[in-house]
Amino acid sequence: MKKSIKSTLTLVCICAAISLLLAVTNAITAPIIEENQKKQAEQALLKILPEGSGFRTVDLTDYTLPETVTEVYTEDGGGYVITLTTSGYASDFVIMCGIRANGTVSGTLCLSSNETLGHEKLYGEFFIGLDRNTVNSVDTVAGATKTTAAYRAAVHDALQTAAILREQGTPAVTEAANLSKEVPDHE
Repeated sequence: MKKSIKSTLTLVCICAAISLLLAVTNAITAPIIEENQKKQAEQALLKILPEGSGFRTVDLTDYTLPETVTEVYTEDGGGYVITLTTSGYASDFVIMCGIRANGTVSGTLCLSSNETLGHEKLYGEFFIGLDRNTVNSVDTVAGATKTTAAYRAAVHDALQTAAILREQGTPAVTEAANLSKEVPDHE
């Protein structure tokens, strides 16, 4: 019996020591990891809106926006980066779209997709420089009609969102600290 209590206490002490070491390691590395994630997120935002600076998230509760809009960043120059989730052939098709202050698309990026053919990875290049009046001029791709139509509709929603935010103003922004969300690097 004494041997079993001694073994249990030894095991508890070892677990406590390991837990303490893990907590100390986390306390040391957490700020470094968070800073690196912020840098990665800002780099992704700069790929989509290269002329942007001072990105901040927008509190969307004050706006009536298209259902596809999940997140919006504003930047010092009046541009926006908008994350949208839509469905093409499959569900959970996530696109990030940059809108310049003049209302034109600066770039798009497919963040995640369950689509089968992969056209969504390069299709966004066709939208650069377009605005709300010209976005529908981009043709769908044969064999990926649902995917590319959903992509085009999402870019249209992003342009519409930017127009709504410009008209109503975007006073409800949070600090840049919210950039800790990781955004994949797709080239």
